[in-house]
Amino acid sequence: MEQTQLGAAMKNTRRVTVAIVGAFSVLACNAHAESLESSAVLEKLAALESRVASLERKNQEYKRQLDQAHSQLRAEPVTDVRQANAAFPVKGVVSAATPAAQTSWTGAFWGGSVGGAATKASTRSDERTTQGNTASVPPFDLFGFNSLDLSGTAKNGGGFIDLFAGGDVQVSRLVIGGQLEATVADLNFSSSGTRSLTYFNSAGPTGATATGDYRPQVTAHWMASALLRAGVLLDENTLLYGLGGWTFAQFEARNLTDNPFYQPNETFWASGPTGGVGIERRLDANWRVRAEYRYTSFDAARTQDRFNWVSGTATQTYARATQYDQSMQSARIGFAYAFNPLR
Repeated sequence: MEQTQLGAAMKNTRRVTVAIVGAFSVLACNAHAESLESSAVLEKLAALESRVASLERKNQEYKRQLDQAHSQLRAEPVTDVRQANAAFPVKGVVSAATPAAQTSWTGAFWGGSVGGAATKASTRSDERTTQGNTASVPPFDLFGFNSLDLSGTAKNGGGFIDLFAGGDVQVSRLVIGGQLEATVADLNFSSSGTRSLTYFNSAGPTGATATGDYRPQVTAHWMASALLRAGVLLDENTLLYGLGGWTFAQFEARNLTDNPFYQPNETFWASGPTGGVGIERRLDANWRVRAEYRYTSFDAARTQDRFNWVSGTATQTYARATQYDQSMQSARIGFAYAFNPLR
């Protein structure tokens, strides 16, 4: 009985021991598993930390590149930024991709203009007409009249067409240049006044006097000018300038007299200073439009004429000395083409 109870107690003891050993084995396995799981988590955390550090380094690099780009944009002109970001070229902004578009006004040009003028004329003249006949008895062998200190004034006008060529040089915002110009014109410089006649014969003054019309008809058909101009740019496409130079003109004069068979004609040249102001606007890299006002004062021109007619025993002589003082104010609008802008 006691043996049986002892055997049962030993069996129970072995069972408890086996149970305890099994429990410790399970706890050891669980602890090992937990250890392995913790290691995996730590490895994943380390990998994530490495990834975060790599992303941070790239973020810092991107930030430095962005700061450099902003610095470059701030250093460049605003017009260049607009041009770089535009899908099409911005009007008034010159692109480096189009070499023909030049911002500088330096270069050569040619063009044409049309306009009109208000003219002013003043004429003074001395005339002497004689008729001699050797078959007549003195004092009737000579007959004539004097017209001294004749004067006539008038204001008229006309139109013209110019062709010109020249060049400009730009220095900062200043533009300096010059041009040569040829003009075809129909300008009226005629005047009118009263003619006072005093008669004479071979014995001297007869005491007879008379009056008549004094009507010198003067026109200008050809002119040429050499001009300098200097101006300032209001913006990169607009030039405000002054000009000055010298103008030459050919005039045709016809002195209308009471004798329809005797209307003497002559041509003469006169020249004088020209001054004015203008504005020029650049339309694109080559074409420009301009408008100008000018004043031209021609120096006094003097002419002397002598005509003789002989018919049998009769001789007629006409002598004239005339001074012309003329000026004009003109306005014109034109186009210019800059065909060879300098780089």
